[in-house]
Amino acid sequence: MTPPAKLTERALVLALTAFLAWVPPLVGIFSLDGTIFGLPVLFVYFFAGWAVFIALCAWITRKLRQSAQPAEDI
Repeated sequence: MTPPAKLTERALVLALTAFLAWVPPLVGIFSLDGTIFGLPVLFVYFFAGWAVFIALCAWITRKLRQSAQPAEDI
């Protein structure tokens, strides 16, 4: 069974968003002198974004695996 097109599209959009989140012009916006909880803003941007993308990737992967499994006949 093939995964639904909607989930594969979401996975593609997530990958493109993750790629574009760390292009130099956008990263330059967060290269500030301030801190958040004692950490530089740039570090918080990188690691918070990284954590969010990994969580979303895990969620989409779980949904894709569930949709790819054949339905069991009872």
